[in-house]
Amino acid sequence: MKIVIFYTPKKKYVKEVLKKIGECAERNKLEVIEFDGDKEHLKEFDLAMVAGGDGTFLRAAYLVHAYGIPILGINLGGLGFLTDIRKEEIEEVFKKMTKNDYDIEKRMMLRATHNNEADYALNDVVLSTEKGRMIELEILINGDFVTNLRGDGLIISTPTGSTAYSLSSGGPILTPGTNGFVITPICPHTLTFRPLVVSGDSEISICSRDSVRLMYDGQRNVKLTPGETVHIRKSEHLLKVVKIKGKDYFQILRDKLYWGNR
Repeated sequence: MKIVIFYTPKKKYVKEVLKKIGECAERNKLEVIEFDGDKEHLKEFDLAMVAGGDGTFLRAAYLVHAYGIPILGINLGGLGFLTDIRKEEIEEVFKKMTKNDYDIEKRMMLRATHNNEADYALNDVVLSTEKGRMIELEILINGDFVTNLRGDGLIISTPTGSTAYSLSSGGPILTPGTNGFVITPICPHTLTFRPLVVSGDSEISICSRDSVRLMYDGQRNVKLTPGETVHIRKSEHLLKVVKIKGKDYFQILRDKLYWGNR
């Protein structure tokens, strides 16, 4: 097995973790190579490994998803919904990988088209104000008019992204296998506009009435001028996420969100 590794150089413990990964890979006769920045080389790998936080995972997911390469995350950040493997578990993870004792979860991604150019997101596509002023967005689903939103912006999230920006803006949590999107307003001027869950087979079109910032997973952004429209739907590609057996989704929610604690 040939593994490409993405990491955040400034993260605490990163040198220790990279050393541990190298030692475990050598013991298990696996080849580990750091990502060299050339996207074309990714097709040569069998697995992508991320050592960092969720931001590093999102960057790696954007690069590898179209190649169908499974991705595994080791958490060196804070919350770590995506990078759910602790650094203390690295040795055990390599043992399970060599025995094929793991599962592959297929996660939905978003495809957003603007001016005939497409971009992709694992968590969310966000339209937000540029200058701290209220903006107006026209929202359509499958061509049907929904409403004109006045507020600070709008989040379109996948089930994976429902525990990110959308959650902090009052949106619901969707389990990873749900075929749906969450449309979550950011500080809507109309207080009755609540988050909306729609089918994952829908096309969501958003027309800007003002200058707004269009962001993909908080990583890449473009400017929309008044009158421009972005079309968002499910990507033709699914992201393959490696999940070590014994860690279920609700355990992760309990651990990360402190459910049941007083």
